[in-house]
Amino acid sequence: MKKYLALCGVLLLSGCSVIDNSTRDDSSIQQKAAFALGTSADKITIENRSADFMKVSFDAIYDGRRFQCYYTGGLIVTSDALCSPTDGEGMPAGRNCNALLKAANQC
Repeated sequence: MKKYLALCGVLLLSGCSVIDNSTRDDSSIQQKAAFALGTSADKITIENRSADFMKVSFDAIYDGRRFQCYYTGGLIVTSDALCSPTDGEGMPAGRNCNALLKAANQC
């Protein structure tokens, strides 16, 4: 019974990405992408949103460049967005470098 309740809790907190995608507006996703790209939300355009059970994927257009991004979670708890450039270039120069980005050779 405890395993069943734990599974239901996990599904409730993280398995609603499809619902989250249909209820979340672009401005909220722009904020997530802006944080990941080191800019402000008003400079981001969101395109090609889609969702599966665990994540919402989208393209963020910034400074004429396209970035593939996603975040995980559902209605209650969602992660920050993770973005990667699609043009083979590095991440935007204004982005702060941290230990995770250094480890991924993104700085």
